[in-house]
This record gives sequence, C-alpha cells and structure tokens, in this order.
Amino acid sequence: MATERIAVILLAAGASTRMQGVDKVWTDLGGEPVIARSLNAAASLDGVTDVIVVTAASRHDEVQTLAALLGMGVRCVEGGARRQDSVAAGIAAAPEADWYVVHDAARPLAGAALFAAVLEAARTHGAAIPVVPVVDTVKRVDASGAVVETLDRSALRAVQTPQAFAGPLLRRAHAEVRTDATDDASMVEAIGAPVMTVMGSPANLKVTTPADLVLARALWAGIAEE
Repeated sequence: MATERIAVILLAAGASTRMQGVDKVWTDLGGEPVIARSLNAAASLDGVTDVIVVTAASRHDEVQTLAALLGMGVRCVEGGARRQDSVAAGIAAAPEADWYVVHDAARPLAGAALFAAVLEAARTHGAAIPVVPVVDTVKRVDASGAVVETLDRSALRAVQTPQAFAGPLLRRAHAEVRTDATDDASMVEAIGAPVMTVMGSPANLKVTTPADLVLARALWAGIAEE
C-alpha cells in the first residue's frame, strides 16, 4: 500500500499592513520567530510528507535556514495577490497530495493536537475547520453604520486555521471558484461540499496587530511555564 501524502501549506506571504511595517511572522515569540512556532506545529503532524511555505521570494533562504535549524525540510514557493492564489501555489507544489492542511503562519499557538484533530475530522467528512463560539453580540450594519439587525450568536462561530481537506476536494474548489474568498473552507462550501467543524482554541489567535503580538507573547510565556 502506497504511503499517503499529507501536505501542510503554511501561508506566510501576507503584507503585514497592520503591523506598522514589521513582518509579523518574523517577529520574536519566546526567543524564536513566530513562523518557527508554526513550522514546528506543522512538522509535528503524524504522517506529514510535505511542508510547503508560501512566502515572498526574498524570504526563501531565511525559511530554509530556519527549517534546517529546526531539523526539518521544507519547500518554499512564492505567494500570489490573494490568499487563495497563495494556497493555489502551495497546492501546485504538491499536486497529488491525498490531504492538505492549510495554516496561517501568523497563528503560532495552534498546537499539534489541533492539527491532528482537523485532519482526523477531514478523513471522515472531507473537510474540517476549527472554530470557537462567538461571545460578543454581533450586529449587521448598513453602509452608513446604522444597525440593521442583531444576529443570533448561538449559531455563529469564529473560524481559525489549520483547515484540512481531502486532496481532490480542495483541488476542485480551487479550480472552480474564481470569486475572492477569505478562507479555503468557503471555497469548498461554494462547490456544495460539506465542511465539518471541530473545537478550536481561544489562544489560537492570529497575529495581525502589535497588540496581538503582545497577547501572543503573554500566552506563549504561560504555555512555556506549564
């Protein structure tokens, strides 16, 4: 029996426009760059055969050097204008993968257990994503900023990464969906395929602003002390 091919696509091609000119995935988090934490989580996934880092060409040498220091092998590809273009570049680097796990490198606190949970759920359902309940009251507003309605938050979930997909399913979604998408799950939904949810973690924040980085460092310090 041939070995399954499991490809982790790590997205690190963002512009970091809200980080005051600092590349968020290369900022320090407990003595290592943010991207190192995400690389370690990706490499910890049982059975992973490919780790593909999507990032600017100017960063490829740095990524390879970092991966070597971490004792792992990765392939680097250049990202595209949109998030889905960057994911597509990662897919093209492993075009025959049986499973894809797509993760934002700017989420450094997604642990090995979460990677394993989404892949396990995807094996049963074809696609799986981590989510957390929405705790704030959510209102829909119009273009002027006036409230149109208050949404029932009991059925709402905030979505995280990593997200896991059967290889043929994700390749089909990227081949057929041309409209802009904020995540791969929405592309899979657009072609009519079901997406299962698993419980994510409130600590699995995405580093987008300097304040997020401060919080991530505090959370990491707590994890390191355990």
